[in-house]
Amino acid sequence: MNKKVFRRGLAAVLIGMALITPALAGELRGIGLSSAANSAQLTLDLTDAAPQKIFSLEHPDRIVIDLPHTQVMHGVHAPAPTGVVSSVRFGSQPHGTLRIAIELRSALPVHSAWGAGSGRHDLTVTMGEPMVAVATPAGAKTVRAMHAPGDGDRDVIIAVDAGHGGVDPGAIGHGGTREKDVTLAIARALAERINSEPGMRAVLTRNRDEFVELWDRIARARAAHADMFVSVHADSIRDRSISGASVYVLSVHGASSEAARVLADRENAADLMGGIPIDDKGVLGAILVDAAQDQIIGMSASAAELVMTALEGVGEIRKAQVQRAGFVVLKSPAIPSMLVETAYISNPGEERRLRSTVEQTRLAEAIAGGVRSYFAQYPPDGTRFKQERRSTLASSSEAAAGTP
Repeated sequence: MNKKVFRRGLAAVLIGMALITPALAGELRGIGLSSAANSAQLTLDLTDAAPQKIFSLEHPDRIVIDLPHTQVMHGVHAPAPTGVVSSVRFGSQPHGTLRIAIELRSALPVHSAWGAGSGRHDLTVTMGEPMVAVATPAGAKTVRAMHAPGDGDRDVIIAVDAGHGGVDPGAIGHGGTREKDVTLAIARALAERINSEPGMRAVLTRNRDEFVELWDRIARARAAHADMFVSVHADSIRDRSISGASVYVLSVHGASSEAARVLADRENAADLMGGIPIDDKGVLGAILVDAAQDQIIGMSASAAELVMTALEGVGEIRKAQVQRAGFVVLKSPAIPSMLVETAYISNPGEERRLRSTVEQTRLAEAIAGGVRSYFAQYPPDGTRFKQERRSTLASSSEAAAGTP
């Protein structure tokens, strides 16, 4: 066989292989899991809407999701077991199919639904009752997983994120106070305060001392269909005399200051404490420069300004303006997000303040007040806030029309 014939034969074989083995069409960029005693919801962030196959198996009870021509993006990990879910595993099957297996503690009915947004496709798989089971404080009201299209008085959902946790203690004050403990206490108080407001509901990305990856925090907020994401932290610096709160939003064009950049780098390294490699180009990274993301950042800044104003009423403010930096935890392409540094845990006086239940509550009330002010001014469609604003505007118009 001469070389020319061989090359033609090889080309034919390669073409045939391409025809029977299609290239991978999409990637799994993130997984969010929320679970309770008798229900669970898994949200998959995919680059493309694949024709999925979902079925149940027994011994043990489990749900299997097959996604053809799909691969897992580097840095994406299966969520930890919780509630009725005893494990989540994924692996590659023949012909490029990604298989996700959800092992359950008891058999549950399953259904799925696709949702789309700016540059993304969400596959939500609900097992049991269609309720979001993201951790909520005791007495918190249950949040429905998805809002009905015609629902005109739904609650706005705020994802409250307690920074650090588990093997990642965060900053530690001179008196031994751990950031992960005070952020959880403030986050719980904030969720309770939000839940006491008509038209507002809170979900916690963590409600116990557990390590949660940065991207999983975003995924949990998206699984809850959050309208806003608030991450609670307590800053630390070598100079123990520095004090005051500050509020940050995402920047994709550089930090507003060197201090903001250093803080973002430190917070972004949190995953290293859990053995997770830093992958800033991971989930949603390519979306950050489009117009939709710029709009979300603008909304985030408006909300952050109102929160900062509210915080001025309960203590010192470190920075008079909202700060900007490339925080990974704020990189949701569809949810206005902010990071609140409530105080400096490295300052002895503020460390004592952060340990105080009274001060934790005051900080929570201020943040909740700022968030409420934002939704009162910029209510999302279909919410109780939107209804109230329409009623207010209608009353004002009627009053103006009746003025001689």
